[in-house]
Amino acid sequence: MPKGRMEAMSDGVIAIIITITVLTISAPDGSSLEDLMSLVPAILSYAISFVGVGTYWNNHHHLLNLVQKVDGKLLWANLFFLFVMSFIPVATDWLAKTSFATLPTTAYVVLNILLSLSYMNLERVIRHDLACEYSITGMKQLQKRSLVKERATLFLELVAIALALFLPATHAALIAMAAAFLFWVVPDLRIVHLLDFLASDETDA
Repeated sequence: MPKGRMEAMSDGVIAIIITITVLTISAPDGSSLEDLMSLVPAILSYAISFVGVGTYWNNHHHLLNLVQKVDGKLLWANLFFLFVMSFIPVATDWLAKTSFATLPTTAYVVLNILLSLSYMNLERVIRHDLACEYSITGMKQLQKRSLVKERATLFLELVAIALALFLPATHAALIAMAAAFLFWVVPDLRIVHLLDFLASDETDA
C-alpha cells in the first residue's frame, strides 16, 4: 500500500478529533460576563487538547517521512495510535464538565500516557523496518541515540497522575501535561539524523 493512503487516513482522523473536541464547547445561555466566564474550564480543556493533538500531528507527519513502505504491522501500529487519540474529545469534555475534578483529570492523564506509548510503538515499528532494510552499522548506531525526550515525557505524565491524585485543587497536573507536550514542539531530531543518513546512503549507492 502507498504510504499516502495511510497519511490521508491519519490526517482525516486527527482533523475530525480536533473538530469534535471544539464542538463540545457550547455557547453560554446568557449574555453576561459571568455566563461567558463559565466557559473558561471548557476553553482551557480544549486548548490543552488542541496543543497536544496538534503536536502529535506535527511529529506524526515528520515521522512518516521515514516510511519507505507500508506493511500490516505498520498499519496496525498507526491504527492503534489513532484509536487511542480518538478518545481525546470524550476525556476533554469530561474534564471541562467537572471543572478539572480528580478522577476526570487522572483519566485524562492516563489517556495521554497511553497515547505517548502508542506513538512510541509506532516509532519503534518504523525504525525496526528501516533497520531490517538498512543493516548497516551507522543505522544501528542512530537507532541507539538517547531516548531523553520519551523518558522525560513519560516522567512528567507520571508526575501529572500524582499531582491529579494528591493536589487536585492546584491543577498542577495539567501544567505538567502541558510541559510534556512542549518537549515535542520541535520534532524529534533523531528523525532528522535518520533522514540525513538515508539521503547519504542513497547518494553513495
